[in-house]
Amino acid sequence: MQPPPDIARPSPRGDEDALYRAHHRELHRAVAHVVRAPRELIDDACQTAWELLLQTQPERHAVFAWLRVVAIHEAYRLSAVDRRDARLERLRPKDRDWHDVMADPRSLDDAIEALEALRALASLPEHRRTDLALKVAGYSYKEIRARTPGRTRTNVNKSLVKGRARIRQMRPRNR
Repeated sequence: MQPPPDIARPSPRGDEDALYRAHHRELHRAVAHVVRAPRELIDDACQTAWELLLQTQPERHAVFAWLRVVAIHEAYRLSAVDRRDARLERLRPKDRDWHDVMADPRSLDDAIEALEALRALASLPEHRRTDLALKVAGYSYKEIRARTPGRTRTNVNKSLVKGRARIRQMRPRNR
């Protein structure tokens, strides 16, 4: 029999404040060195690592290494979530107006290629279309499985492999 959750959680040791003051800047630099992401995202990842430290109380002889690994994993997770969100500010060209982009002949070629890809995608069965769209949006196999209940990782993988193969078959050979 396990103790209730409030008893199972370790109590703070009292040195967390000193640990934070000693390591927070170094942790931020270490994570920013590994993960290329906005400062706010790195801050969030580091704070999540500190929060987990308070909740789990790992061994203190390797606390910085533990914090670094947890913060890096969280930063990668947050980056994947952030990439899913399309923001118009990111799509806007830096020094040009939208009208210049629309008049660009390369944009027309890109639009035609995108239209061909959409046609290929539309020809797929609905479950493969959904799986590919979720994968392109940055979802993991586990997240795709959660959004499409009753499926295994193998089912999702097979669907993605067959969908990609079908799109490659429909793609024009001259490009």
